[in-house]
Amino acid sequence: MAVLRVKKFWRRAVVKQVNVLVTGSGSLYGLAIVRSLVNGPLNCRVVACDTDAMTLGLYLAHDGYMVPPAADSKKWLRKIIDICHREDIHGIIVGSSHEIKPFVENKEYINQQTGAKVFIHSSEVINICNDKWLTAKFLKENGFYYPNTLRWPEDKEMLPAFVEKVQFPLVAKPRIGAGSKGLALLSSLSQLIEFVKDKSKYIIQEFIPDGDGEFTVGVAIGTEGRVLSSIALKRNLQDGMTMSALVDDYSYICNYCQQVAKKISAYGPINLQLRLKNNHPYIFEINPRFSSSTGMRIALGVNEAELLIRHEILGQKVTPPQVNKAAVIRQYTDYVIPTELISKYTSS
Repeated sequence: MAVLRVKKFWRRAVVKQVNVLVTGSGSLYGLAIVRSLVNGPLNCRVVACDTDAMTLGLYLAHDGYMVPPAADSKKWLRKIIDICHREDIHGIIVGSSHEIKPFVENKEYINQQTGAKVFIHSSEVINICNDKWLTAKFLKENGFYYPNTLRWPEDKEMLPAFVEKVQFPLVAKPRIGAGSKGLALLSSLSQLIEFVKDKSKYIIQEFIPDGDGEFTVGVAIGTEGRVLSSIALKRNLQDGMTMSALVDDYSYICNYCQQVAKKISAYGPINLQLRLKNNHPYIFEINPRFSSSTGMRIALGVNEAELLIRHEILGQKVTPPQVNKAAVIRQYTDYVIPTELISKYTSS
């Protein structure tokens, strides 16, 4: 792989083009990253890949590739390595939650074979974040605020004492899962018992009201735990999706989440969901990836992908950007793609 070179000439740095692969380019955050890098200030060639030809990122990037599903691990890995060789890829940004596990398992091999750096956390971080019981356990053991949490059915004998201490309503949800699938807000013991009686790998958790709002907080971490950016959005949800958000002076929330991200030894993007209780941030979910609100953050001047490329690939000194008070509103845009462009992918 070609080496990035920086030459000093009349006090100006001339930097070789950076080639970046964005996977899962049809996801909400994958697409936002593609658009931001294509239209951004970096001398960056963006290559997108996806399993589906009807995903917009393939057509907005400088070039695109179809890849097998990550579940077909051998074919998927061969294709990723082939793309890295063909396009001289320097960095890989993971835009699909389905690809997190295979990239974690193969990031060292990919780097050895191609020289490409994968912006992804360690397997230990992924395991803690993906399992909501382990998330609560990590927060408790490290002195952070967390909702009181009980495993079900492993700790069912502790349920009476838990209910007496925490009181209703309570939240029941799968230990592993995304969004609100399998989640229930329960207001009585009879409701709770009926709901969880045939469930396994669940948690029962203290309900934190959203009277003070719900926040999604993004932190980007470089090598040696360096904080590259952090931003807190007070969000308005519609069907589980952030459709609008407010940025104000939430520095105390950002600073708190930076501490959590550094303590967990994050590397790359990490997203924390929280509500306030007695003015303290109670984190109830940590996602070890870019967030669906990545596009909103970019619009507000916090481009986590660009900051990671600058710091981790170009070796530039990065100062976390300051964010002004503002509101951001999400609106979808429709694109028309000529069928001959789509056939480039469907016929291959």
